[in-house]
Amino acid sequence: MKIKVSDIGEAGLHIKTLRKPEWLINIPELASEVRDTHLSSNINFDLRLTKVLREISVRGNIWFAIETPCARCLNPVDLIISPEVKLILSPEHVTNDDYGDIDYETYNGDEIDLGGYLREFIAISLPIKALCREECKGLCHYCGVNLNLEDCSCKDDWVDPRFAVLRNLKI
Repeated sequence: MKIKVSDIGEAGLHIKTLRKPEWLINIPELASEVRDTHLSSNINFDLRLTKVLREISVRGNIWFAIETPCARCLNPVDLIISPEVKLILSPEHVTNDDYGDIDYETYNGDEIDLGGYLREFIAISLPIKALCREECKGLCHYCGVNLNLEDCSCKDDWVDPRFAVLRNLKI
């Protein structure tokens, strides 16, 4: 997604577009066919670029959906992810001021490739652990039955033999 700095007028530049899931081939969590987590929609962008002198502000939203297994029961979970983009781009020779919660990057020349920045926003917005619901009981550690659907008769008193000696320890 390349933008010429000279194309950003006084009123700014509004970009509303989408990219196919293949656009994220460099994000390992989403790119591989073997992985359980994958994009289930296109990636939608609604961005507003404004320019003051040579400093460019990029604000807006990215919207996409993923399907990933629940971290407890492994059932598929559909999630809608919508990270907010807050980015300041300055020419390389300008020093960084404190921008708080706004990301700060530099650019060189009259053309900016927003693709790398936006892929980074998407990568850091992916959930570390997704749950089908907050009260998900998960799988039995012994027989593997989904405890949300049925009960099992496994006993929960199994202790790793390496730690069995600690059971008699009195503190």
